[in-house]
Amino acid sequence: MKRTAIFFVLAILVLMPITSMASAPQVSCKGGTCSNLKITKLTINPTSKTAPAKVTFTSYISGTVKLVEYRAINSKTGKVDGSSRSFCSRCTKKGICICSCVIKEPGTYDVKVTAYGSGNCCVTTVKKAAFTMVYGKVPAYFVPGFKSAISGKKVTFKDTTSGAKPTKWSWNFGDSSRSTSQNPTHTYKKAGTYIVCLTACSTDNSCKLVCNKIVIK
Repeated sequence: MKRTAIFFVLAILVLMPITSMASAPQVSCKGGTCSNLKITKLTINPTSKTAPAKVTFTSYISGTVKLVEYRAINSKTGKVDGSSRSFCSRCTKKGICICSCVIKEPGTYDVKVTAYGSGNCCVTTVKKAAFTMVYGKVPAYFVPGFKSAISGKKVTFKDTTSGAKPTKWSWNFGDSSRSTSQNPTHTYKKAGTYIVCLTACSTDNSCKLVCNKIVIK
């Protein structure tokens, strides 16, 4: 009986960290707008204007805040490229909440801030065109290129980029078709002359473009 009791106590001690982690506040906007919560100021500080880069968000909030969520949204595509949540332990007693995330892609970004209060309510603000990221300077040694093997209307493309190992590929086959594979195969629907372009990006997210003409008979 004593052994069973000891085992039970040890099991509780082992499970305590897991329980505390799972008890992080869960919030939603089901309660509507918080009347006693207001986002008074938002500052955005990228460590660099070249993607990828870390961006720090600081919001100043009046009222009792449970959780703050930051989202960086590409203004052109509407895609969320980075998001971060800050629990109350990350906010000061004066309602200053700081969080950061990494923005991987170049573009102009809107920043959406959502502050959650008690009773499952929240307030939201959006800062349009808050910051812009660009590609880094392309190394001179990075030279994109490709070969093509034509068999009827079917064409197999092979990436021959030199100087640095590409990590991303973006193909435009000249007939409104695209691919992100390294060595894609594409079948054209009809004969004609097409301009095929490859945008290759290196490990530091530097990109270059190369285009070649192909003839489909």
